Amino acid sequence: MARLVKVKYRSGVLEPLEPLSLEEGTELTVVIPDAGESSESADTIASTAGAWADLLDCEQFEQEVYAHRLVDTRAETRL
Repeated sequence: MARLVKVKYRSGVLEPLEPLSLEEGTELTVVIPDAGESSESADTIASTAGAWADLLDCEQFEQEVYAHRLVDTRAETRL
């Protein structure tokens, strides 16, 4: 599971500002925002991710979509 971790860059090293439960030698991929993008805006985006998840029952929505597709709304074609 991905998580957002604040770090401080000092003397060429990224130092985490919170404890990490990683094994020694674990390699990670780090995404560094553009200089124009503040870390505060990145935090805001990350903190709102999935906020809508409890607002929609996805299974029920899917069933309704498929049920509506079964409704015959076209006139019968006669050849």
